[in-house]
Parts: sequence; C-alpha cells; structure tokens
Amino acid sequence: MAAAAAMTPPPPTEILHLDTATGYRWILSEAERAHIASLLKTETDAITIRGNIMTQERRVCAHCGKHSGLDDLVHNALALGIHSDGFMLDVLQHGPKNTSPPHNLLCSNCGEQHEGTFLWIPSLPW
Repeated sequence: MAAAAAMTPPPPTEILHLDTATGYRWILSEAERAHIASLLKTETDAITIRGNIMTQERRVCAHCGKHSGLDDLVHNALALGIHSDGFMLDVLQHGPKNTSPPHNLLCSNCGEQHEGTFLWIPSLPW
C-alpha cells in the first residue's frame, strides 16, 4: 500500500496565515487514507479526518519520492510504540487532544528520514 502512496501525488497543500505562524494544510489523499487504514487494521471509512495542519509543507522523500503525510506520522508512532492503534484512530476521527513536540519523520515507504522536523498544529478545527 505504501508503494501506491509513493506514486500518487497528494492534493495541493493549502497555506494558512495564522496569528503567530504559517500553517500548511495537508489534505489527506485516498492513498494515504488507505495506507493508514491498513496500518491500523481498520476500514478506510473509519479514518474521518480530512487532513492535518503542519508547520511546514510536505517533503518529498529523497530516496523513493513519496510525499510526507499523515500516514508517515502514524507509521512512525506505531514503529516506535509511542501510541496505541486505538489512540491514533481516535485522533484520526476527532483530531489531536494536545500539542506535540516536533518530530523527525521517517518515510513509511522506505524508512528514509525526511529533511527537517515536523509539527502538527492541533488547535485549528476545519
């Protein structure tokens, strides 16, 4: 499934001019949604979030060409044992509960580290 996400460009990022920063709305693609559902062993319609707002634009993996996405965040959290499937599914249905520190992000397709750190801005509903 990750290989399909690597080949499918995501929808264009929307830029948001916030009070204290610039936000980048990563709109969830159907390939990302399917990849996340497979990671969490659930159906795609259980992933109801439309996307997330990050502090930077998506990156393109230097190794395989996959765009960074919410599927990478889920993959990393699972691989590192940071969050349970149930916790992540709740976030993907209702949004994040708290702020989170910036994270290094590994490509869920090939394991290469994306350039920079990634931060989800949790407080903006849409």
